[in-house]
Amino acid sequence: MDDLYWEEEKTLTFEDFKKIVEKYFRVIKAYIAPGTHVPTFTVQRMETAEYDLKKSFNLLAEELDQHEQFPLLRKQVNLPMFGEGKPLAPPGSEELVLRLVPKKKEEKKSRFVNINVLLLIITIATVMGAAIYLLMSDMYVSVFNTSSGYYYLIMIGYTVAILCIIGIHELGHLTACRLHKIKSSYPYFIPFIPPLGTMGAVIFQKSPPKNKDELFDVGLSGPLFGFLVTLVVTILGYSLTIAFTNQQILTITGASIEQLSAVQFPDPLLFKVLEPLMLSSIPYNVYIMAPGGSMVYMLHVVAFAGWIGCFVTGLNLFPLGQLDGGHVARSIFGEKYYKYVSWIAFLGLFLINWLMAILVLLLSRFSFEHPGPLNDVSPLSTSRKIGSIVFFVVLILTVPMGSFWLF
Repeated sequence: MDDLYWEEEKTLTFEDFKKIVEKYFRVIKAYIAPGTHVPTFTVQRMETAEYDLKKSFNLLAEELDQHEQFPLLRKQVNLPMFGEGKPLAPPGSEELVLRLVPKKKEEKKSRFVNINVLLLIITIATVMGAAIYLLMSDMYVSVFNTSSGYYYLIMIGYTVAILCIIGIHELGHLTACRLHKIKSSYPYFIPFIPPLGTMGAVIFQKSPPKNKDELFDVGLSGPLFGFLVTLVVTILGYSLTIAFTNQQILTITGASIEQLSAVQFPDPLLFKVLEPLMLSSIPYNVYIMAPGGSMVYMLHVVAFAGWIGCFVTGLNLFPLGQLDGGHVARSIFGEKYYKYVSWIAFLGLFLINWLMAILVLLLSRFSFEHPGPLNDVSPLSTSRKIGSIVFFVVLILTVPMGSFWLF
């Protein structure tokens, strides 16, 4: 039997990297960037009729992936990680800057307990706790027999609704990542105190999107899938919503409508659209402050799960930092205008709903920065530019409007 020899992979030299780049771009200048020791190339598109910059860059990224390198393509050197912002070419020039950045090596940690599974179990518990908290109100205790199976069915239904909204949201992200061959972690669910029970979930991308199209798809897919489930849950919740007279409310709770309405949650536009369609008249329920009305609609806990879905979707879809909405906005507006859009949107949200604005800032880690995709030169596809309408519509429908000022 012949001896087997394992040959270590050869470490590529600067000239080797240059030859790889020359397969896909016309190299004007090649050098090692001083201070960073990063292979840097001033390049142009190939002068052929069939040349496609986006496709060529993707092929380059796939080849460099085998050598643990990321290519970053920019019109100018404006990368936060290098602290530079000087154009290398005059305005209107066809010259581009390509840098090869080594991947960070992942440290494999052996854990006795899978963190993803543990957080999921804790989140299930906190969501069920939130359901119990909501069902402990005087109105629910009076209307439903707390020892009956129906009471527990509602509790389980609320929990399943919340987990489906969040789970399908993350499944959307994972699907987009798999389609574009972007490495990512499994979801990390985020438990929270009642009455919310959870702040959603996150996945961590282990490799960046190659272009604006992929960045757009990864950012929008999760909120879009989550919103569709939220819509179904909300409609189901409104179909279960119960109507009471003002006198019944006073008898059951011993409190007036004005007193009950002091504890309220601001409605997203989706609720304002569905309420006239799903209920016999414009509602006046314990979560919404509205003038007058002979009937009082008690918002069902399943409908409140829809409210949570709107809240989580609106948070994630906000165009700030590396939130889902930040990915979408960065792909639509580009590096030049993205920050202006983020600041204007944040200030607008602060005036509408200051508490949500603070949460958005916390989730974005107090950062308005976004590194963009590897290829920040190729434009967003026309179909995605048209599809960006969905992004704005879902964002407007899901952000709760006002009245947190009363807290």
